[in-house]
Amino acid sequence: MFPEKFRLSAAVVASVLLIACSDSSDRTGSVEPPVEPPEPELTYQTDIVWTEYGIPHVTADDWGSLGYGVGYAYARDNYCTVMREYVRAEGESARYLGDEGDLNRDFVYKLFNDDERIQRLFDSLPKTIQDNFTGYAAGVNRHFNETGADNLAEGDEGCRGEEWVREIDHMDVTRLLHKTILIGSADPLSSFSTAVTPPEETMASARSAATPAELEAMFAGYDAAELRSAMGLPEGWEIGSNAYAVGADASQTGSGILFGNPHFPWQGPLRFYVFRVSLGDEYNVMGAALGGVPLPLIGFNENVAWSHTVSTGSRFTFYELTLNPDNPMQYDYDGEMRDITAQTVSTEQVAADGSVETVEYTFYLSHFGPIIDLGAVSPLLSGWPNAAGTILTYRDANLENLRGMEQWQKMGQSRDLGEFKAALADLGIPWVNTIAADRNGDAFYGDISVVPNVSVAQYSNCVRGFLQEQLTGLGNLTLDGSDSACEWGNDPGTPEGIFGYDSLPKLETREYGANANDSYWLANPRNLLTGFSPIIGREEVEQSIRTRHTFNMAEDRLAGNDAYGDALFNIDNIRQLSYQATNHAAELVLGDVVSLCTATDDWAPYSANPAEVMQACDVLSEWDGTHQLESVGGHVFYEFWQRVRSEPTLWSVPFDLTMPVTTPAQLSLDAANAEIVRQRLGEAVDRLVDAGIPMDRPWGEVQFVDKNGERIGIHGGSGSMMFSVITSSLVDGEGYSNITHGNSYMQAVTWDDSQCPDAYGMLTYSQSTDPASDYYADATKLYAEGGWIDMPFCEADRDAQEISRETIEE
Repeated sequence: MFPEKFRLSAAVVASVLLIACSDSSDRTGSVEPPVEPPEPELTYQTDIVWTEYGIPHVTADDWGSLGYGVGYAYARDNYCTVMREYVRAEGESARYLGDEGDLNRDFVYKLFNDDERIQRLFDSLPKTIQDNFTGYAAGVNRHFNETGADNLAEGDEGCRGEEWVREIDHMDVTRLLHKTILIGSADPLSSFSTAVTPPEETMASARSAATPAELEAMFAGYDAAELRSAMGLPEGWEIGSNAYAVGADASQTGSGILFGNPHFPWQGPLRFYVFRVSLGDEYNVMGAALGGVPLPLIGFNENVAWSHTVSTGSRFTFYELTLNPDNPMQYDYDGEMRDITAQTVSTEQVAADGSVETVEYTFYLSHFGPIIDLGAVSPLLSGWPNAAGTILTYRDANLENLRGMEQWQKMGQSRDLGEFKAALADLGIPWVNTIAADRNGDAFYGDISVVPNVSVAQYSNCVRGFLQEQLTGLGNLTLDGSDSACEWGNDPGTPEGIFGYDSLPKLETREYGANANDSYWLANPRNLLTGFSPIIGREEVEQSIRTRHTFNMAEDRLAGNDAYGDALFNIDNIRQLSYQATNHAAELVLGDVVSLCTATDDWAPYSANPAEVMQACDVLSEWDGTHQLESVGGHVFYEFWQRVRSEPTLWSVPFDLTMPVTTPAQLSLDAANAEIVRQRLGEAVDRLVDAGIPMDRPWGEVQFVDKNGERIGIHGGSGSMMFSVITSSLVDGEGYSNITHGNSYMQAVTWDDSQCPDAYGMLTYSQSTDPASDYYADATKLYAEGGWIDMPFCEADRDAQEISRETIEE
């Protein structure tokens, strides 16, 4: 049987057979030549031009071919990285990925990414997106089949010769996207939804429900941070971002300016990939997407540029259920009993003896969603029932939400911010704010993301009883599941249960808007956004040092009070703000720390290494307050700041909600706090001495990434201190060589009189995870040097940077 693309049509086959079988006596004239079969129609045809730093420019005439080219280009650089994630998305990591496997998450994705659901989600997508997904899978497969399993990439993210590498299809592409959508909800809750003990195993020894006083005593002294941490993203998946959208009134040229600076992992599936896609006049966008996504999620076109920052909005709520005292598989809802249902899923894992075994897990489901057990966080919250005599369940706003793909498609087709905002109204973006600017000088910030529609009134009236109040106070909104009045609301023209566009916070401005992962409240110091449901974010609260740095730099730039010349923004100075790597925490406290440090004669009570502390004092007094490669002292301050920043008595000037950018301020140096500062500085120096790191080592020798045995110094530092974020952990004998996340795909875009955007980009960790690739370390070296990639959006600029080109088809 021939592949579909080589099958001849029935009519052609019939005509050939008629000619072949005709009797010669029927011929009355010259013999007609046989009908030549037509050339087989191509399913996909794509042109790809690679420019400097391995950026593919994919041009096609249809959406399927566009996906085909992107899938092929991405797989050439990162096939093994995305293939691992296809395995995880299908719930097969414990079977194939060894120590990287996670059986709890496998069960969750067997539940939420089953074939029926994924096919239904795929069928719900527009035909253009369906074609794009199918073409993307074919492009990935082309690379796999051309390369062969035994020639795939090696290295930390390699997969050469692994049994789990295979061809993929549209179902895999859809599964992976759905998994990515759920990383702020079902994914971090996986260990709680797979920890539920069936009621028949617990009821016999069930405790009596504790009284409110007993519950309060149980919670006394409980560490709230533990629960908040447990509800976070999976380990190593730290994500955040900074972004500015500058309008005409804050721009030196009158055109908008966009600066986007996501802080995403440097390893794994949440790495960005930079590419450009062009479908004639229908779609023409350059930017970046996470692994496995066929269209840019952050980017720009001829007239509009946008970025995203991780939002503070919740994507789920807990509900507390009151059980039927006569049947633990029922719960009260509006005075009637509803059944709790069970659904069993199965997957495979490698047993201790190396054999492969099938394992099962049974989920229990209310009409809201899965029952969960928070016993891993607190024994009070374990069991069926828990200490309060109830059980907990949750509802996930992003379950079965793939609307974002069409939304990003429309965003990329927008000709101005008016059309861009209309695209946002589709409400599919799962867990990020959107920051955008256009050629006309309009700027925009909005938390236009999928958030449960819990009104301010519900937030006040539906949190009832001690357990709900405690969990809500710890940052996990928990509502009364027995009352239909506590169900999520509905906004007109919006998918069920989430806030609509008009109900979400947004700033439309000709000045500027910004975000650095605090809530929408402070998007501009002169335009504070208030009156929204607390489930979206907190208002009138102290902001992080990074948020304050973001706005401090912007306000200085508007006034021309920095080192970059005339007031207002341009495409050059907005890029310099990030690369200067200034430590804002040091700007606030360093002078006082140095004064206290040098005034202390005896460090023996505070450190096992008093001589080194004295040296550290000298180093800090000479430090320039930045984390540039040549700066000396940043590591001393970092270790100190990590230990002192959460001290409740740190500041002498408290937070003032009328001055959110400049307060709290002034390091407190009363006697008690001075002792704390000395103690924390001594601990910081001791840690560095234990790690074998000298006090006077330059930052570029302390923080670095190893690429094929070459150490590349990396500027930037912890987001707890500054705008330019690089998150790294201290490795004894080396330094901060384990960079896990931080500045990733950075872009700065504006416009002039030409048709081509004036755009610059940077992918800090480079395009490829394959150590053998030319694009494994090249952009990283450019980043270390303080450089930028001139993003060649227009064809002439692309051709001027061309490294190679290829036409691929099948």
